Parts: sequence; structure tokens; C-alpha cells
Amino acid sequence: MNYPIILYPKVIRQFCHQYPLPEVTSSCATSSPIQETQQFGQAVVLSQPPQPPQPPVVLPVKLLWLIWVFWLYGAIALGLLTIAWGWLWWELLLVVTAYSCLIGAAYSYVFGCRQKLLSRYKQQVIEYNQQEILSKRQQEVSSLKLEKKGLQTVSKSVTNDLQYRNRFLKELMSLRVSSTGISQARQGVSEEKFLLSLQRYFEGVVQAAEFEIPSSRRSYSADFIVMHTPSGIGIDVEIDEPYAGKSKKPTHCCDVDRDLRRNQLFLEWNWIVVRFTEKQVVQAPLSCCKFIALAIAEVTGDRSFLEQLKTEPDLLSVKPWTTREARAMAKSNYRLTYLLKSSADSVCDRVSKF
Repeated sequence: MNYPIILYPKVIRQFCHQYPLPEVTSSCATSSPIQETQQFGQAVVLSQPPQPPQPPVVLPVKLLWLIWVFWLYGAIALGLLTIAWGWLWWELLLVVTAYSCLIGAAYSYVFGCRQKLLSRYKQQVIEYNQQEILSKRQQEVSSLKLEKKGLQTVSKSVTNDLQYRNRFLKELMSLRVSSTGISQARQGVSEEKFLLSLQRYFEGVVQAAEFEIPSSRRSYSADFIVMHTPSGIGIDVEIDEPYAGKSKKPTHCCDVDRDLRRNQLFLEWNWIVVRFTEKQVVQAPLSCCKFIALAIAEVTGDRSFLEQLKTEPDLLSVKPWTTREARAMAKSNYRLTYLLKSSADSVCDRVSKF
């Protein structure tokens, strides 16, 4: 998959599948001969009604502490046995250490399995609630009978369809996971200028939004998030550079799975994920904005942002890099070839204004 990369969460793909745009087929929907002839005002029948998820059977937290109680009694018993057998103190220490490591590994395994089951159950509950909303809205939509007479009436009907559609989508997006604040993570050198471009065309742009990772002390920092208020959809915009500026360590390599888990979490949290290369953002920021505007239009039918950027050229695709290629780029200081040129252009622009 070449840059720019766009990933849609399952709930949005399913929504576009069941509610295609009026007289426009959304690219994020799964195309089929039936869907291409459906309109939003027509009823869509689910194959099966959603079934409520069953809570998993997990050990209570209080019972988990029994493992450490067992460890305490076992350590005391081992100490008494080794003393009775006349073992040396370092032999006693080795036995107790090995026993403690075994108990610690058992606790970590049981606790990890418990957290995974609970996390999976929470995700199933969210998906069930989303299915409930979709089923409820399908019944409402099936009762709507919009009359389309003449060109003016057709235009008005399409507008009403989009309003109904975005209202339902916004209710569905109310289950989207929100950020917990602003991250203190260090920002990339190309982000300041791109932020101005985003704020120029979009509302609800936030830089360095922080998201807590379930069952972890770590958190993710989104480079930018772009909100579409009428529909409630949120877009996580990421800028990928081939290597770190100071350490020259390869980053965002296609042969490393580090970004896959991050993308998967944001998709589970019902965020659209868009990834650009740093070079794309530096050299063609408005084309990047056009790509985001196109994503909004394809999901919501709102083409107001796209109209402002229609004269901008389409963003050229870029092949992702491997770890080996990233090391080669770091060795040749590849990032400076476009970062220095961008800085020089900024200086020239400021001088020309005076």
C-alpha cells in the first residue's frame, strides 16, 4: 500500500455499505450490483439481528492476589526445607529466586489473559451498540417516503437524505473513543507549517492529541486530528518520516509491524487513519489537505472542503520504505534535501512580503 494511506474503521465501512451516498457510490463502501442501485431512502435489511455479547468468565481481582499468598507460603516452606536439609545460603537464594520467577510468570500470564478477554468483551459491546443503532435507523429509514418530482425537488431530496444520513452517522460516532488531552511528546519539524494549512481549510483541528492505550501505562500521540462536526467522524492524520532526526534510527518501515498495532487500535476506536510521508506534507501540503477533504466527501457527502481545494493537484503516490532503505536515506541525509529547501522557501516568502 503506497502513501498516502487511508484506513476506514469497520463501523464506517459497514455504514457506507448499508447507506450509500444518494446518487453517489462511496469509495469506502464495498461495491456490489445491489448496493450500486440502492438509495439512502430505500430500506436495507440486515441478514441477522445483532446478538448481545456474552460476558467472559474471568477470575475476580481478589482471587488473583491468592497467587501471591501462595507464593509467600511457598517461599517460607522452601526456606524451612532448605534449612532442614542443610543447604547453603546461596543455594536457598537460587531456589527462592527460581520459585519467585515461576510464580511471577504465572501471575503475568493469568492477568494478561484476563485483560485480553475483558478488552475483547468491551470491543464486542461497542460493536453491538453500533449494530443496535444501525438496526434502529434502518427501521426509521424504511418508513421514509421521499417524493422526487422535478429537478428542484430531486436536489432538495438528496440534501434531506444527506442530512438524515449524517445525523445517523453522528449518533454512531458517539461511541468513538475521545482523546484524553494534549501529549507532551516532541513534535516533528514539518508539523508546524502543515498545521497552518489544516487550520486554513478545516475546523476542529487538534495537534498532538493523546490517547491512552488499554491495559498499558503508555499512550499514543496523534500528529493531528481533524473533526467533521456534522457527521461526527474523526480523522487521525499522521506524518511518517523515514528516520529520526538525531539518532538516525529507521522509523515507519513497511517491514516492521510497529505501526500496524497502532493503526488497528485507532480503527477499533472508530477513527479514520490517514498517513502521509513527511516529504508529501512539506512539498505539497495543500494536496494533502485535498486528500483529507476527499475522504470526508466520500464518507459524508460533504464536498464543501473539496470545492475549496479543487484547483490543487492530486497527491502523487509514494512507495513505503524498508528498514534497509531507511538506513541508506539516513546515511545520505535524505530528509535535508526537502527540509532545507522548504526552510529556504519560507525565508524567501517572508522577505518578499517586506
